[in-house]
Amino acid sequence: MIISDEAKGNALIGEAAMNLIFNREDVNVNTLLKNLKSMAEVEEDENRLLLMHEVCRWLQGYCSLGSVSPERSGWLDSNYHGSSVAPSRQTIRLVPSPKNRG
Repeated sequence: MIISDEAKGNALIGEAAMNLIFNREDVNVNTLLKNLKSMAEVEEDENRLLLMHEVCRWLQGYCSLGSVSPERSGWLDSNYHGSSVAPSRQTIRLVPSPKNRG
């Protein structure tokens, strides 16, 4: 992905993640890819379609076992450089707090 499109790509991933969260679905690489492909089916803006394709291609690099590492993901370098802590491969689930369960 071109660096100038990185912010737009991150926003697109965020949009797909929020769609999944609002639909109470798991947020992981596979569900993000499926959601981005669904979004692309109705997208009319050619530039946004191209960006969706590039984002999907970038995300597919994280589908294989062991693909998540600080070396492969530039945005993690500062957080994990020299650290023994590895990023989690588990799905993040958002659960309402007991106060909000009416």
